Amino acid sequence: MYKKLIAVLTAAFLFTSCGMPDAVNKKIDKAKEKVKEKVSEAEEKFSDKMEDIYGESSLDEGKRIAKEVGQNVLTAIQNEDVDALAGLFCQYTVDEYGDNLKPEIQNLFDYFDGEIISYDEIETRSGPAKTTAEDGPVIFSYCAIIGNVITDKGTNYSISCKGYTIYKDHPELVGFVTLYVYDMDKSEYIIEHDTTGNIDDSEFSYHIRTLPQEDLV
Repeated sequence: MYKKLIAVLTAAFLFTSCGMPDAVNKKIDKAKEKVKEKVSEAEEKFSDKMEDIYGESSLDEGKRIAKEVGQNVLTAIQNEDVDALAGLFCQYTVDEYGDNLKPEIQNLFDYFDGEIISYDEIETRSGPAKTTAEDGPVIFSYCAIIGNVITDKGTNYSISCKGYTIYKDHPELVGFVTLYVYDMDKSEYIIEHDTTGNIDDSEFSYHIRTLPQEDLV
């Protein structure tokens, strides 16, 4: 009888000790699902609010322009087409650089070590960079980021393009404004070995950029 009792208690113990993790895991999974649902609801509400304030068309249009600019910039770099890239910039950048714009673009092409053979899908962002209570969005920006731009020599770059669909105080800035090319391998090395705490990104990037100093947004 004692042997039977021990056997029953042992079986009960094994059942509960083995069954507990499954029950706990199910509760955890349910909790995770609830968290995901809450996050998804919050994101949807935020997106709806942004659309209500700024209009769905404004956000979508900014992203569409960003993707188009990013692709055109990438194509011009791949083809080393100075005129094509120069033609993408807004009037403000063209005027500020003047005769130096095309030489700067050629220098940017030369910054690449080798020919581009692959890159990630273009990421786009769009939204208000500055708003006022009276006028709403007075600066509306977009950005295109192309990561993991790999050359046939194995160098990794990142390309960042920024522009504006609205710039109330400087309408000549509407369009494609700035272009950054980052050498990701060099930046990782510099950051890892830096002892000054004051890193200048010009050490691992090349850019074409100009904005009014009072409105550096």
